Amino acid sequence: DIKPLKNANMDKNVYIYPNPAKDVVKISSISGHSSIVIIYNVMGMKVDEIEMNSDNIEVNISDYERGIYFFNVEGEVVKVIKN
Repeated sequence: DIKPLKNANMDKNVYIYPNPAKDVVKISSISGHSSIVIIYNVMGMKVDEIEMNSDNIEVNISDYERGIYFFNVEGEVVKVIKN
């Protein structure tokens, strides 16, 4: 039997992968409208703000320090680990 991972975001409208990531993360949204992606570090400080004009975008995180980041897309927050 193949079972979905507990943290697979099965019930969400936003998917961010790969996670953990090294250089680039892909963000997919099923909402169909543009939005703003706000990225925070674990201290709650805003690291970046990106306009999402399509359902699928790539975000270059190669300059980010290793650690945990929170991607807020349309009010949904997804934790991303940067290796």
